[in-house]
Amino acid sequence: MNFSNHKNDSTEMEFSDNWMITYSDMITIVLCFFVIFFSLSSEKNSMLSDIKDSLSDQVSSLTDENTQLKKENNSLVHPSKEDFISFLTENNLLDKISIFQSERGLAVRFNDSVLFTSGEAEISKDGSDILNKIGSKLKLIPNSIIVEGFTDNVPIHTPKYPSNWELSVARSINVVKFLTDEKLISQDRVSVSGFGEQGPIDTNDTASGRANNRRIEITIVN
Repeated sequence: MNFSNHKNDSTEMEFSDNWMITYSDMITIVLCFFVIFFSLSSEKNSMLSDIKDSLSDQVSSLTDENTQLKKENNSLVHPSKEDFISFLTENNLLDKISIFQSERGLAVRFNDSVLFTSGEAEISKDGSDILNKIGSKLKLIPNSIIVEGFTDNVPIHTPKYPSNWELSVARSINVVKFLTDEKLISQDRVSVSGFGEQGPIDTNDTASGRANNRRIEITIVN
C-alpha cells in the first residue's frame, strides 16, 4: 500500500510539471508578438518621417517659387491711363492716339492713317516721328509689349499684300522692327500678331467705321 501511494505521488508530480511547457510557449509567442509589433512601429515611424521630410521639401520649394514670382511682379511697372494721357498731351499726340485699359493691360491705339498710307505697310515719315516718341516712353517700361494689326473688311488684292491678313501682319511687324531697331527695345519683350478684318471695333458699313477698324494696337502687359 505504501508503495502504491508513493507511485501515485510520483505520477501526480510529473503531471504538474507539464503546464510549464505550455506557459513557456505562450511567453515566447507573446515576446515574438511584441518584437514584430515594435519592428512594424519602427518602420511606420520611419515612413512617416520620410513623408514629413518630403512634404517639407515641397513646401520649401513652393515658398521659394512664390517669393521669386513676387519679386518678378514687383519689378513690373503698372502704367496708368492718366500718366499716358499726360504724356500724349505734352507731345501733342492726344488727337492722333487713344488710350484704353483692357484685361491684359494698358493699350495704345493708332488709326492706320497715323502710321501708314492707304494699302501700304511701310511706316510714313509722320508715323515714324510719332512712333519715335511713343517708343521712348515704352523703353522706360520693362513690361512685355504686344503689337497687333487690324484692317477693315474691304478686300485688298495686290502683288505685295494678297489679303487683309497679310497687310495687317506686315504693318505689325514693321512697328515691332521700328521699336526694336530704332528704339532698341529688347526683342524678348515684344510679340506681334495680325488679325486682318477680324476683331472690328466699329461698323464696316460706313467710311468712319472702317477707318476706326484699320488700326494698330500696342498693349503694355500688366
